[in-house]
Amino acid sequence: MRIKNIFPLLFLLLAPIAFCQVQEEDLAMLLGGMVKSDKWIIRKDVLEEEFIGNVHYENEMYKLSADRVLSKRQVKIYEIEGNVILSRKEGETSLTLTAARVSYNQKKDTGFAQGSKGKQVKIVYRIPGNTYTLLANKIEFSKQANFFKAAGKVKISDKENTLQAQSATFNRASGIFEALPQRPLFTGGSKDGDYALTADKIVVNTKEQKIKALGQAQGWLASKEEILTEENLKKIKD
Repeated sequence: MRIKNIFPLLFLLLAPIAFCQVQEEDLAMLLGGMVKSDKWIIRKDVLEEEFIGNVHYENEMYKLSADRVLSKRQVKIYEIEGNVILSRKEGETSLTLTAARVSYNQKKDTGFAQGSKGKQVKIVYRIPGNTYTLLANKIEFSKQANFFKAAGKVKISDKENTLQAQSATFNRASGIFEALPQRPLFTGGSKDGDYALTADKIVVNTKEQKIKALGQAQGWLASKEEILTEENLKKIKD
């Protein structure tokens, strides 16, 4: 299997972490009258602001829409609920997150995005020439620990490759990506051929660009000439 086919997918795992690295002055812009909503509640004694119903915020870089936003300024915790759409655009690169609930603790620089019973968390990361998509029931991140985790029917894909697993973790400090358990599966293809790989556990060292399939590893790699298409069968007969 050619490593170059797999590694672009792993950059998607860094996107949610980058998205959540919001500076304090950016978060301050989400407070007060700059947010549009049906109802606005201020609790001065505990330094809380709550926006309810058709919540919307937009500036040149960020967009936010949700059913409810709670800002706990004293403890620096931000909760967003109901049909959450968060997006960030910078040049030709954009990132959009949809979820049922998002929570961010600015002091600890940790947070999570959670889906609903019938709808997963979805992250779409667009760059010139490719689009990366991540689906999961829940996504957790910690900037301080350089850690990211997607859990529950995880699916990571671009226009050529797909990874499916029950859980996927990425440690940015070590550069180690792991897909487990329940037989994670890599599939994909390009102009050079198609591949598939499954095992009990798939471990990728993104710094060394090495991949390990551990426990009953199975897979195949076939070039376009080796695949028995109708066109190739005609060539064989000739």
